[in-house]
Amino acid sequence: MKVFEVTYEYSIDVSNEIITQRQFVTTEKNTLQSVVNYFTIWCEQYEKELKGVREVLTISQNITT
Repeated sequence: MKVFEVTYEYSIDVSNEIITQRQFVTTEKNTLQSVVNYFTIWCEQYEKELKGVREVLTISQNITT
């Protein structure tokens, strides 16, 4: 499983302050392209600007006891 960091920006109508937010997400397809496609549409819907998507972690083993 891969973990991706998504960074986007937006501003609140009342102020000129730019807010930067970061999320860490996974995806069923485990691909950078699937995350970029999803967040491109999501940012357009919510009037946010997508700043970057990158792979930050690969989980190679899940241990259950």
